[in-house]
Amino acid sequence: MQSLIRITALLISASLLLSGCGQTNVRSEIAQTPVTENPSNQSYPGKFIWHDLITPDPQLAGQFYQDLFGWEIDYQGDYAVIRNRGKLIAGMLTVPATVEQDNPAIWLPSVSVDDIDLSAQLVTDNGGTILKGPADMGLRGQGLLVRDPQQTDLVLLDTQQADPADSAPNVGDWLWDEVWTTDPEASETFYAAVLGYDQVVSEGNYDVLIRDTKWRAGIRTIKDDRQHQRWVPVVRVADPHAITQQVSALGGTVWISPENAPNQGETALISDPTGALLLIQRWSPAAKGGR
Repeated sequence: MQSLIRITALLISASLLLSGCGQTNVRSEIAQTPVTENPSNQSYPGKFIWHDLITPDPQLAGQFYQDLFGWEIDYQGDYAVIRNRGKLIAGMLTVPATVEQDNPAIWLPSVSVDDIDLSAQLVTDNGGTILKGPADMGLRGQGLLVRDPQQTDLVLLDTQQADPADSAPNVGDWLWDEVWTTDPEASETFYAAVLGYDQVVSEGNYDVLIRDTKWRAGIRTIKDDRQHQRWVPVVRVADPHAITQQVSALGGTVWISPENAPNQGETALISDPTGALLLIQRWSPAAKGGR
């Protein structure tokens, strides 16, 4: 229960992304950070286009990711920008820890929409909650922090047709995003209605959400444990075994090692030193999706 309280409080604090903490410098730092420096001049609704790490210790988390994946971190006050091989991929927002929020860290994804006002209406019409917005996020576009009916949060983002183009992710890039839920049918219904996913491929306890023939996200069924309901991002790696061997030495935690993962050594579940969960996966560009 305490973990759930910490996560819930943290995700409400994630509204700082849209409000800029009430501080001009933070608002400016976020507003000056687009999701890509090579916009496609198109919108890809349903595509996950950005990730923000909400953490009490960005220096500690940043050093972990820098050493593990080779990410480049540009600290800009309370907001840091992350690059992989020079490409913008993510940001980090500082949220101070409290006694009630021990190690409050989570990766919060942003998904593309092409009409922020319509999206807000669809969220409420389908049982979701608007936590913050719509809000002007400068070069990033118009943002909306929402909570689905299963109490899972993410940002809906209208970049004004400045989404990154579809391309095969490099090693160290974001590969995929999946929502962990105790009610996959309800999650599927909500996201299909709000984000326009028009096809679902089911494989056991896993569903793939598709829009316009493109694999966009996954739904993973978990046990009745509400504290673990969240969106979890996936990073492409060349060798999951080699990566997990470094995690503990860098201050992180390996929760599921490659040899214990369902797909026989191709993935692993880890967390950084501030507690944020993410998956790593070996992946071939010939594969359809990022799972």
